[in-house]
Amino acid sequence: MPVFTVNVKWGKEKFDGLELNTDDPPVVFKAQLFALTGVQPERQKVMIKGGTLKDDEWGSIKIKSGMTLLMMGSAEALPEEPVVRPTFMEDMTEEQLASA
Repeated sequence: MPVFTVNVKWGKEKFDGLELNTDDPPVVFKAQLFALTGVQPERQKVMIKGGTLKDDEWGSIKIKSGMTLLMMGSAEALPEEPVVRPTFMEDMTEEQLASA
């Protein structure tokens, strides 16, 4: 399949003239979007008229040059899990409640 020139809209930003090679797996295109936006590929959702882009195959998605793709995803890191898990009163034994 050939190389297409597409536009990607992400939030209020728009990236014009990106090359999309359908001979490469979609994860390569997602890596290109990661370089532009800072959104990790596993946190990206790329929507095209007719479907959502998967990581491993193009599927039945028809891409044309000049198309605008919509990307959703946030660049912020996921919150870290707390080191000490909170203990709720409902989960405490009588001795723990007395010492709390």
